[in-house]
Amino acid sequence: MAIVLAFPSARTLLQSQWLNGILLTLLVCLGGITLRALFRKRWLSALFHLGTMAIIIGGGITAGYTKEGQIIFTDASYAPPEYRQCVIDGERIALHSFEMPTYPDGMPQQYITHLMFPEGMHTVSVNAPLRRKGWTYYQMSYQQVEGYYGEPVFNTILTVRKDPGANITFCGYALLILAAFAQAIRTTMRHQRLRAQEVMP
Repeated sequence: MAIVLAFPSARTLLQSQWLNGILLTLLVCLGGITLRALFRKRWLSALFHLGTMAIIIGGGITAGYTKEGQIIFTDASYAPPEYRQCVIDGERIALHSFEMPTYPDGMPQQYITHLMFPEGMHTVSVNAPLRRKGWTYYQMSYQQVEGYYGEPVFNTILTVRKDPGANITFCGYALLILAAFAQAIRTTMRHQRLRAQEVMP
């Protein structure tokens, strides 16, 4: 049966007033430090604190506005429509087919789900998620059940997730890495200059 389950537990975390107060105070302090660093032309310090702010803001958006759920489709042509399709953000998503290639010994090699969207078919498999319109579809597992006529029928299990804060968080990490590399290069060059001065007669 096609099921979409939301997990709002992370959102309840942000309903804590004291936690919101701590995060807001931290952002204000970081903003002030960043402005002071920019005013004094301390670019690496500003870059580091901007990255930290982006991570906090992105994490807050993720905790408060992420949508996540699980979809279970039944791969049987006679299954009722509610077992083979669902609606996400007003769009109808239907199961086209499910494949499970096996190794020569019969062990599963891969789980592959073909989904039908308004614009056409897309494929989701293990380690190859589908990213579409802000949503990411992950192939999680499968179930083998007995069909209506006693034949084996497969249920494909997908996890869907929409995280509007992920890109902001990734930008924050990128800024931190850039600041760390720049600081390492700056320190290395400074040590080289000091060594050069020491060997001068």
